[in-house]
Amino acid sequence: MVEPVESGRFVREVTGSGTIEATRERGLAFSAGGTVSGVLVEEGDAVSEGQPLIRLDVAELERNVASTRASLQSARAELERTLAQLNVDRLDAESVVVQGEDRRLQAVAELRSREADVERVQRLLELGAASRDELRDVSDARDSAARALEQAELSLAAARSRLSNQRSLAAAQRASAEANVARLETDLANLQARIDDAVLTAPFGGVVATLAVEEGDATGTQSVVTIADPSDLRIRASFDENRAAELAVGLPAAIVPDADTRLRLPAEVVRLSPVAAREAGSAQVEVMLAFGAAALQGDVAVRPGYTVTARVRIADLADMLLIPLEAITEDEDGDSFVFRIDAADEPGAGTARRVRVDPVDRNATVAAVDPADTEGLSDGDTLAVVGIDELEDGAPVRFTPPGGS
Repeated sequence: MVEPVESGRFVREVTGSGTIEATRERGLAFSAGGTVSGVLVEEGDAVSEGQPLIRLDVAELERNVASTRASLQSARAELERTLAQLNVDRLDAESVVVQGEDRRLQAVAELRSREADVERVQRLLELGAASRDELRDVSDARDSAARALEQAELSLAAARSRLSNQRSLAAAQRASAEANVARLETDLANLQARIDDAVLTAPFGGVVATLAVEEGDATGTQSVVTIADPSDLRIRASFDENRAAELAVGLPAAIVPDADTRLRLPAEVVRLSPVAAREAGSAQVEVMLAFGAAALQGDVAVRPGYTVTARVRIADLADMLLIPLEAITEDEDGDSFVFRIDAADEPGAGTARRVRVDPVDRNATVAAVDPADTEGLSDGDTLAVVGIDELEDGAPVRFTPPGGS
């Protein structure tokens, strides 16, 4: 049996199985549990960014908002009353200090006057113009003035201490009242945020891929709805470890959907997993592929979740001699060769000629040989593919021509 040598393009691919998924796909969940009061979409519905999807019952939260708002109004009024009272108390305490300072100044002046009287009477006494009784009287008045100054200073110190204490107490009371207002403002903001969070909205335009709740259901913080953007798809595929060694980012690929094996959608390898996953005794390498710009134009019906075969092109060589693998054998030295059948004048008869070949690459059916690297082999030559182990160079053969009878 013989086969012809053909000239053309050589392609070698590795295949993996995978699924189509949306590049943008997000599961949405409530930040806190509750009872579903409204489901506003159904699976498969198209949604726009910001569109409400599911609501929780917020009646209790709204009651808490009303109660907290009333408490906040009362706390703000109490803060204003406290600030006003503290201002009055401050003014009173400062007035007492001012009065104490005035009394001290008066006591100082009085003491200096009485001390001057004592000095004056002493000089008169020395001159014989005053009596010792007069000196005793002015000395008693001086001592009384000194005691009055001492009392004024004590009263002023007490007034200043009360003012300092009043300021400290005022600061504490003000801080407490302001903290109470701030706490209630925070509580109100948190309640309002929980009401806002009780409505799930679409994070981007797309379709409702999954919906896990109905009206009246109790839900926690698990995902209840998934939004996917079907306009931006990618392929997640797994390749056996034996086939993945030559994969690299940037290699072209063809995606064949299991739903329509006639399709060949162009794609490209964009990411290789750095770690292989063990599955059923073998290792699988996960590969991410992106569709080409024109792959999904028109009426190409592929959707997230479709299973596909990914055919990644490892080698693509032009103007090669394509030799059937059955025609290639090796000698004891490991050199590859084929038997070219040179036809004789008699139909179906010829001579086997051994021709050395050096394949550049191989796929499942043919080997690629560069025409410049072989002598005695060209496009259209006939090669033996059956019984080649029994052939010798120059041996006569009989054969059925390709396509013949």
